[in-house]
Amino acid sequence: MKYILFACLAFTTLLSTVNANSQSTLPIVKPKIVGGQLADQDAWPWMAALVSTYNEVSTSLEVDGTAYDSGSFSNSPPGQASATMADCGIGDSQCDSAADKICLIARGEIDFSVKVDNCQSGGGIGAIIFNNAVGAINGTLGENFSGTIPVIAISQSDGATLLNMLGSIATIDISAQPQIAQSANCGASFIGEKWVLTASHCVDGVNPEFLKVNVGEYDLSNGAENAIAIKHIYMHPQYNEGASFNNDIALIELVETIDTPAVALVDLDSSRQLALDNAAVTVIGWGNVNAYGANEESPPNSQPDKLRQVELSLLSNEQCKEKLASAYSDLQNSNISAEHVGITDSMICAEFVGGGKGSCQGDSGGPLVVYNDKTGFWQQIGVVSYGVGCADAAFPDVYARVGKFTPWINSITKGIAIEPNYDFAITPQHTAQITQLTVTNNSDLTANLTFTLEAEKIGSTGFSLTTSSCNTLTAKQSCQMQLTFDAKTVGQHKMRIVINSDNENIPTSESFISAQAIAANNAINTQLSNGSSELLWFSGGDQPWLLDNSEAAIISGKITDDQQSAVMLTFSGAGSLSFDWAVSSEENTEKPEEPFDALYLLVDGEQVDFISGEVAYKKVTLPDFPAGEHQITWLYVKDGNSSEGEDQGYLKNIVFTPVAAPVYLPVPPKAQDTSKSSGGSVYYILMLLTLISFNRRRS
Repeated sequence: MKYILFACLAFTTLLSTVNANSQSTLPIVKPKIVGGQLADQDAWPWMAALVSTYNEVSTSLEVDGTAYDSGSFSNSPPGQASATMADCGIGDSQCDSAADKICLIARGEIDFSVKVDNCQSGGGIGAIIFNNAVGAINGTLGENFSGTIPVIAISQSDGATLLNMLGSIATIDISAQPQIAQSANCGASFIGEKWVLTASHCVDGVNPEFLKVNVGEYDLSNGAENAIAIKHIYMHPQYNEGASFNNDIALIELVETIDTPAVALVDLDSSRQLALDNAAVTVIGWGNVNAYGANEESPPNSQPDKLRQVELSLLSNEQCKEKLASAYSDLQNSNISAEHVGITDSMICAEFVGGGKGSCQGDSGGPLVVYNDKTGFWQQIGVVSYGVGCADAAFPDVYARVGKFTPWINSITKGIAIEPNYDFAITPQHTAQITQLTVTNNSDLTANLTFTLEAEKIGSTGFSLTTSSCNTLTAKQSCQMQLTFDAKTVGQHKMRIVINSDNENIPTSESFISAQAIAANNAINTQLSNGSSELLWFSGGDQPWLLDNSEAAIISGKITDDQQSAVMLTFSGAGSLSFDWAVSSEENTEKPEEPFDALYLLVDGEQVDFISGEVAYKKVTLPDFPAGEHQITWLYVKDGNSSEGEDQGYLKNIVFTPVAAPVYLPVPPKAQDTSKSSGGSVYYILMLLTLISFNRRRS
C-alpha cells in the first residue's frame, strides 16, 4: 500500500509504507487547524503567511452558446479571443496547428508559461488549459511571463468535452481587476529584523521569485499589498525529505528589515521539560478546518480567510512514539515498534485528547506556541510539520522542535551564512563544472574566515574552492566563493564546506555539496555515433544503460529501490535533437504528477520532462539548440517501494540535426514495439535525488 503525503504548497508529495524495520517508511499527511476558533485580530503580530500575489481577474468561456466554468492563471494577460480550437496536446512543443485558433492544452509535465509560449509561437490567439485530475487548477504564468494572449483554466471533464468540439467557436474573456489578491501556501513566524521561520517542506524547490511573506497578516481576503519579497531561502542542510521529515525547518530572509514585534523561541531544555509536563500549547494557521481519519480521503479544500487557532497538549517523545506505534500497528494490522515510527530529537508532538482538534493542510510552517507565565509572553516551541489524517485521535501531530535548531538559526541570522546545499548536475567524466556560492556575514563584527572541505562519503574527490574574496568580511558584507567539481573519478561524491572564524563570537554555518560523475560508454558511442568524437555518450549511476538490439537502441540498467540509471549525450554546436522514448514502470495513478518510478529528461542540467507507467514509444523533438556545448541526460529513477512492469526506460531513433547538414545516429534494426498503453504525467514533481539542482516553476 502507498500513502500520499500532502505538502502545504502542493509542491512536494512523498510516498511511504509502514515497515517495522525502517524509520523512514510511515504514512504522513501535512497539518491544518481543525476544531479551533477564530483568532483575535491583534493577538499574533508576528504571525506570517507565505503567499502568492496576483491581480484579481474575472474569466468566461463560451463554446457553441454554452457557458463553461473557468478560472484564471496569475499573470495572464487580459483580453478576448474567439476562434475554433486546436488540440495542442500537453503544449510541450510549438503547436503548428494553432494558427489563428485557440489552443486546447492538457495540463502535464511542463510549466504553464511554456505551454502558452508554444501556443503563441504557433500562431495561437488564446489558450485553454484543462486539468488532468479532478479539481481546479491554481497556477501562475510567472511574474516574467512575456506572452500576450489570454489564458484560462477549465476542469478535466470540460476539457474532455471540448476535445470533441474542436470545430466549434470558443470565446474566452479575461478582465483584469485593479486590486491585488493573495493566496496563502503555508504559515510562518517573524523572529526579528528580516528573518522568518517556516518548514523546509514549504519552500523545498520553490523559486523565491514566486513567493512573498505577509508578516502580521490576519485576513487573507485583504492586505496583499503588504506582502514582502524574499531575498533568500535557507533550508536546513540536513532536512530529510523522506517520510520522517527530519529537520523540517527553514529560514527566509526578506529583502528588507521590518519594525514588527518578533516571537521569542523556546530553548531546547525548556522544550523537553514542557513536553514532559504535557504543557498546553496553541497552534495557529489558515489551514483546512475539516477533520478526517487516517483511512479516509481528504475532504475538499476548506481553508479560511481569517486566522484560526486551537489549543492542544504537548507529549513527550516517548509518549508520542508509543501512541504512534499503536496507531500504525492497528492501521497495518502488524506490530510496529515505537523506535520505528520516525520520531527524532528534532521533533515534538502535540494532540487534543479524544481527537477532533489539530492542525492540517495549509498550516504547515506555522508556529506552535506556549505561554510563558514568568515573562507574560508567548514563545514558539515548534513549527507545523506533518501528521496522519487531520485531528485523528490516534495520531498526534508532529512539529519541528525549534530549540534543537537554535545554533543553526543563529549561524544564519547572526553569523556567517552560506548556501546550505548545492548539487551539481550529472557530469561526464573528465569535465569540470563551476558555480558561485554566496557567503554573507550577518553579524555586527568583521570576520576573518577560513574554508575547508571535509569528505562526507569515502572516496569523494574532485571538489575545490577559491575563497580569496571571502577571507575577510565586514559586518553585513557578502562575497562570492567559487566551487569547482572536476569529474576525474566516476561515481557519487559528497563533501562538506566547513567555515571557521577567528572570532568565537561569530557563529558559522556549513554547506553540503554533492556531484555525480559518469563514465564514457564506448559501446554505446560506437553503435549510436559511429565512434564520433563530437557526439559522445556517457553512462553511469547505480547501473549504466546498455545496448538492447531486441527492442530499443539502449535500455536503462536493472536497478533496485532508491537507485538510478543515467545516460548522457554531449555535443557541440547549433541544431535540433529528436528521439523516441518509452518506459515500463510503477505509476502513481492517483497523482501522476508525482511519479513513483519514472524516466526523466534533462537538458543542460535542467529537468524538462518525464514519463511514468506503461508508456509506449513516442517521439520527442527538442527546441533548436544554440551554438555551444550541450548535455542531454535521460535518467531512470526508482523509489524505495514496490515495482511494476519491466522497471526500465528505453530510447531509440536518436537523431541530431545540425544547422549545416543532418547527422543521423545509427540505431539497431527496428524491432516491433511492445504493446504498452500510454501514460501521462504532470510536471509538478519532487525529485527524489540529490544529483541535480534546479529551481523551476511547477505546473
